[in-house]
Amino acid sequence: MRTDRKAYGSPPHDVYIPWLSIAFKSGSDGMCDELLLIELECKHCRQRFNICRKCYCGHVYCSSRCRREAQLKAHRKAQSRYRTSDKGRRAHCRNERMRRMGKIKKTMADESTNPPLWRVILYPIVQNTKPRCSFCGAYGKMVDVFPPR
Repeated sequence: MRTDRKAYGSPPHDVYIPWLSIAFKSGSDGMCDELLLIELECKHCRQRFNICRKCYCGHVYCSSRCRREAQLKAHRKAQSRYRTSDKGRRAHCRNERMRRMGKIKKTMADESTNPPLWRVILYPIVQNTKPRCSFCGAYGKMVDVFPPR
């Protein structure tokens, strides 16, 4: 089945290659001539990092380690609020009573359910070089905000 690609807004090319990056598919509009980067500040460690539009998905953390640490900190704070509430105290009392009666059996294996941490390679921001994305390492041009698509 052949479709008219111009009706669907595909780029004006003789050959349509969907997996080719947008930088290569761009026409002469000048928007994608250079990769655009924005500088963000990590919400956890306050380190500044660059990110390109391709890698950006609402990032607020510089790495998966910072994200995990911030999530653990927020979880501890929420658990602390819950433990000091009446509902939390009653639940703790009920669980301790069940544990003393022998109905709940926890082992050391139950506590090792932490998922493995993802490793992200961060490229350090060096002042004497062109700016690059901290996640994919691509060089680009710094802008304040990404222009509309």
